[in-house]
This record gives sequence, structure tokens and C-alpha cells, in this order.
Amino acid sequence: MVNKMTYQRNPDFIYRKIVEESVLVPLHKDVADMDCIYTLNSVGAFIWEQLEEPSTVDALQAALLEEYDADPEVLRADLAQFVEEMTSIGALIEVEA
Repeated sequence: MVNKMTYQRNPDFIYRKIVEESVLVPLHKDVADMDCIYTLNSVGAFIWEQLEEPSTVDALQAALLEEYDADPEVLRADLAQFVEEMTSIGALIEVEA
């Protein structure tokens, strides 16, 4: 993954906090299909909220390091996995910087 790549949320996904759960629901799928509802943990929800505006992986990593007391290498690997997974389901879109 190139850290200079810029990502933005796909507007075809709805993000909601329900009680203590953060969920993503794609608009292009049948909402009744529970396989299409994605639950984000607190770190995933934080990253999603940071993507209110398009952002680079480097900027997301800096925000995570500021928010969480975590090993930078573990954080970098977790962020890369999150971006890869969200891109693979279409929730994140690569955009021109």
C-alpha cells in the first residue's frame, strides 16, 4: 500500500452509531441481507470518522497515534488491513490527491 494514496468514503455506504455499535450499510445491497452490514470496532469507527474528508494513510496514521497509545508498527499494520478490507468491499475509494 502506498502511504501517499488518498482515500475517501464511498457515499453509497451509510455509517451509523447504534447504542455502542458502529455499523456500515451499503445502499446498493438488500438491507435485509445481514451479510451486507459491517460492524466497526472503536478503532475502525475512529478511522471512518477521520475520513469525513479525503485523507492519506499517513494522515490517518498520525491521527491514530495521537488518539491511541499503541505500538506504531502494530498500528500501521492494522491501518493497512482496515484500508485494504474497506477498499475490497467498496466502502473506501482511492482518489486523486
